[in-house]
Amino acid sequence: MTRLKSWPMISWAELLAMTVQDLERAPRRTVLTILGLVIGSAAVVAVSSVGLAGRDYALKQLESLGTNFIWVSYGGPSDSHSSGREINEDDFLHIQNEATAVAVATRVVVLYTTISSGGKAYPVSLVGTDGDFARVRNLTLDEGRALTAADIQDRRKVCVIARSLADKLYGRQSALRRSLRIEDLNFDVVGIFHDIRTPGVETELSRDAVLIPVPVARFFSNDASIDTIYAQARSRESVDAAVEQIRRVLARHHGRADLYAVNTLSYFVGVVHRISVGLLIVIIVLAVIALLVGGVGIYNIMTITVRERTREIGVRRAIGARRREIQRLFFLEALVVSVTGGTVGALLGALGPLLIREVFDLAVPVSLLSIAIALLVSVAVGVLFGVSPAMRAARLDPVQSLHYE
Repeated sequence: MTRLKSWPMISWAELLAMTVQDLERAPRRTVLTILGLVIGSAAVVAVSSVGLAGRDYALKQLESLGTNFIWVSYGGPSDSHSSGREINEDDFLHIQNEATAVAVATRVVVLYTTISSGGKAYPVSLVGTDGDFARVRNLTLDEGRALTAADIQDRRKVCVIARSLADKLYGRQSALRRSLRIEDLNFDVVGIFHDIRTPGVETELSRDAVLIPVPVARFFSNDASIDTIYAQARSRESVDAAVEQIRRVLARHHGRADLYAVNTLSYFVGVVHRISVGLLIVIIVLAVIALLVGGVGIYNIMTITVRERTREIGVRRAIGARRREIQRLFFLEALVVSVTGGTVGALLGALGPLLIREVFDLAVPVSLLSIAIALLVSVAVGVLFGVSPAMRAARLDPVQSLHYE
């Protein structure tokens, strides 16, 4: 008796061609199933790209101040017992002379007032400072010059104003050499600086700022204290030494150092990095949730498909198809749907930041990590939700399947 040869195994290429044909039978159902994964993947990539762009912007703004940037402020109670403990001119001079790790220091006295122009009142921060402020704060001058040591020494009534304020007051006309009246004094505008916005950190430059010589600022206030001392360490490596020296100076001249906050950018940069890690975790969770919803759709559609094609499965088994091939056929169908949806969604999500960059001229980088996460989760969804229907199809009895209506 001649033994029958086994039916030849169907190749993966043939299975893929059969899968595409099967999906084309119900195009509306296939498109709707893929659409859920497209929306989920696109949302993950778009949201994560915008979020990471915000992180990069915050880091850029913080690091624009310099990695060796230090600021000192009084952090004690504001009551009658605090008199004499606030930071003053003597503290500033001692820090300049005794903190050897400090390359340059500047101080500011901040007042808030309003100026009038064209019948409108504009709230401004009036910043009394010195000739080193622009260097320490890394100001970029759009026009004119910064304050100089001669301005401070001679108590000149000159000012340097923020670009945002210059535009409000004078529009497209140049603000240089114009007279700006602040309360009872007239100031000559000698420079315009580019606005600085530091996310999460409120500074004297966060509002429309007017820089004037610190001795002139004393005219507007009887208080002799200093709000903030800014300093730059000689190098990034000497920041810790500079901080310790400043604390020792304050402790020596005030009897205690715990009333004074000596801060560096490392804390805020660390906060931004921790936020970015949290954002990454949220992105992963959103990806899993969004794509799991699409996976449920795949499971339901594949279950319905197996039921509708029961007779077809019986025919395939009757002409020699193995259970393994039936299982692979339906598993591959779920995988094709999930990978297609994930890929199209990732591409659409990446298109969003590119359109923002072109239309609004904003640098929004495409998150390659989020694209990878979206694709990996899509594949996982296809595997997870495609296995059960595929195994169910492979376990169908061929005789009963042939009689299924």
